Amino acid sequence: MNDENVSANSPNSSNAPILSLILCARNDQYQGNSTWRLETALNYVAQNAVELGRPEAVEIVVADWGSKEPLRDVVKLSPAAVKMVSFVHIPPETAKAEQKDSPFAEVMAINAAARRARGEYIGRIDQDTLVGKHFLKQLFWLHEKRRLLVPLDKAVLLSNRRRIPYRFAVFCPSFWVVDRYMRWFKRFMPLMEPRPPHRYYQSYIGILLFHRDLWAACGGYDQRFIYMDYMEFDIVLRLTKEFTFVNLGELVDHDFYHLDHGNPLEPWSANRNRKTNPVRSLDNLPEEINPTGDEWGLPQYPLEVQPARAASAEQFTLKPAWLTFFLLVFISSLRIAGDGLIIGSRKLKPLFLRIWWMFLAPSTWKNRTENVRARVNGQPLISWPRLLITRRSKEPIQRSEQA
Repeated sequence: MNDENVSANSPNSSNAPILSLILCARNDQYQGNSTWRLETALNYVAQNAVELGRPEAVEIVVADWGSKEPLRDVVKLSPAAVKMVSFVHIPPETAKAEQKDSPFAEVMAINAAARRARGEYIGRIDQDTLVGKHFLKQLFWLHEKRRLLVPLDKAVLLSNRRRIPYRFAVFCPSFWVVDRYMRWFKRFMPLMEPRPPHRYYQSYIGILLFHRDLWAACGGYDQRFIYMDYMEFDIVLRLTKEFTFVNLGELVDHDFYHLDHGNPLEPWSANRNRKTNPVRSLDNLPEEINPTGDEWGLPQYPLEVQPARAASAEQFTLKPAWLTFFLLVFISSLRIAGDGLIIGSRKLKPLFLRIWWMFLAPSTWKNRTENVRARVNGQPLISWPRLLITRRSKEPIQRSEQA
């Protein structure tokens, strides 16, 4: 890390945090109220850091990619989150020039945040992922005790995430309701695992975490991956050429929770039509671990790290709302059960249709009746059982001959 921008953010400087959480977002209401999902995620991790008594150990850097109205001006943050959160705003004209024909160059936004983060360890999360207290506690312990099978500063750590149901998140409840919901139900939230034969690092990411020196060594994400998918898979493969890969999810019980924003009953046709990044393998990786070089993180642009606005704390409320909580739990539970029945019926529909056409459809019974009548017509009654049993296998041949 030789340039001035990066060295100025060195963890050796005073008051540098242990952990920098980096994420990217845009003020565009992507798939619902994306601003609500962002501020909920920011407030949640800030509250957990305060409850552990370690607010100074965490910073959160949000890369605001091309928002016309900056996110810094619209998010409602708690007083604790205001002290932890900062924003790197990439102007719309810069974002448009860099992303080319991509709708959102996530890799460039994340790299911009990583390059300007101050923490000793930098973890990439999604803008709508809630970071649990158990993970923070374990990371602080590992940092202090250094008790990992490999040196912590040479490890590449990745965890999958769990799913907060869409039927709850779609109501965009207050932060108090979300926090209460997490305290009661997070242990029951399903893990988002990949389907075989994919491995866990090819699925939805809860966090991708490693030392800041490793971010500099690999140049962050490959900035040619400006489309959807496979960017985490690529960076993991590149890093594991020289460093040790660790399944962090097994150590912290996948303590990351995604606020679902896709209706489970509606296909994501818009995403299916988008371009995707190439699928990497060990056989087609770049020769160098850092394919982007010194240009990673957009150092050519004068992007400032701006603190969150203190005025947002005045808009943040934390009032108990038990009636709302119980109503949302009841309504969302009914709708989740209904979704399960509908999805299950869709999966069983082909089987029902096959049974119907094979055994129950009127046309099937009509054909079977005509075939039986043709077999036994004019034959003695005593011969009918033999004819029905022995000639069944010959039926397709006879039908073809008649045709």
